[in-house]
Amino acid sequence: MRTRCLLTLVTAFACSAATPDVSAREVDTAVFVGERISIRPMPDPCRAAASETGELTCITMDELFKARYRVVQNIVGAQAGTTLEFAVADHYGFPPFGRFRYALLFVAMSDTPWLHKYQAIPMHRTAEKQWASCGDIRFDPDGPPSPELKALRFPQPIARESELPTSMRVSYEAGTLPHLRIARGQVWCSEGILIGDVYRMVRNGVMRAREVPLPEWPEAATRP
Repeated sequence: MRTRCLLTLVTAFACSAATPDVSAREVDTAVFVGERISIRPMPDPCRAAASETGELTCITMDELFKARYRVVQNIVGAQAGTTLEFAVADHYGFPPFGRFRYALLFVAMSDTPWLHKYQAIPMHRTAEKQWASCGDIRFDPDGPPSPELKALRFPQPIARESELPTSMRVSYEAGTLPHLRIARGQVWCSEGILIGDVYRMVRNGVMRAREVPLPEWPEAATRP
């Protein structure tokens, strides 16, 4: 069970003998736009178990976090209520989506809800009051842009410069994020992908590859 538990850390479950072996295909998924309330580190479950047994029997491959979000708009799937707390696993440290106020979240609604790994896309309001990403969610500096990418008007800065993830700041300084403009410590955006297209790209890409079933985009969710 401990070996299997190590393999399922991508689902952000704690690694313990009591953890059920639950597949992402076997739980309902809530897809919603959420507003960040808090994201805090979780204890390393393997080291916690070792402190009790005196033996390190597993290795945590990801850093784990407990996120708490206010549900701004339910999109599809299981209803997430007004607020939701869920686990997040990230191999590289603090999750980049947590640097932004809002995100489109794909959360597996098991007894201990957890974010489908890396399936959280920062969202921002356009001048037309629609949700959209900033930039291409399939960022590839050497490849063509996604056809869904378009010029958009964001009336407010998407973040403060100090809040940008390190990888994003490095890419900006390298000139590979021409849709971003930083002025007086504020980050402005000039293009992105509307939320309906973002959902379809995730649904038909990563989630389909992981065999996680999701319904078609509900057109009613597009209206401001």
